Amino acid sequence: MLADTQRRAGVYIDESWFVLWPQQASRWARRKRPLRIPKNKSWDRKHRPPSCALYARMDAVEREVVGEWHPTWNQHETWQHLQGVIKDYQRRGMRYLVVFWDHGPWHRAFGLRQRVVEHNRQAKAGEGVRLLLFYLPKKSPWLMPLEPVFGQTKRAVGSKQRRDMADLQSAVERRLERRNARIHKYNHHSNARKLN
Repeated sequence: MLADTQRRAGVYIDESWFVLWPQQASRWARRKRPLRIPKNKSWDRKHRPPSCALYARMDAVEREVVGEWHPTWNQHETWQHLQGVIKDYQRRGMRYLVVFWDHGPWHRAFGLRQRVVEHNRQAKAGEGVRLLLFYLPKKSPWLMPLEPVFGQTKRAVGSKQRRDMADLQSAVERRLERRNARIHKYNHHSNARKLN
């Protein structure tokens, strides 16, 4: 029974949108125009600024955040992300995985839930990871620990201008790596104190 309990895990999954805002130009406005700092844009007025979605997961025990970039969020991108999460926890030897997330339409989509049902049917027959989707209460962002991570990350990387989406993405990834290093160090010291 204890071995079975140790083969269970929980993970929080959430998404956030990152947008490449225009860079500030190094010159002022033209003569007899209002003073302003013009923006350098790599896109015209008809197009939206470059952007992409960050799918992130946080292990319920270890609290480390792993991010994955997607062009948008929908049920297909969500299932693709879930497959990567399943493979990771299967490598860890887990049999059961509880996914905590919000009521986003891409989380509640019928097609996604059918894929989860089919996956659980196959996992039950073999040695795969079985999924349980747990929907957090509506309008309760304080129950999702990834929300403050997104907010802190955007404040940290948003104060500087970025050349392109790759530059923005690498800045976000470096920020998450630093955060995970602090969490890992804290967990290591906490475990050492418990053993003493």
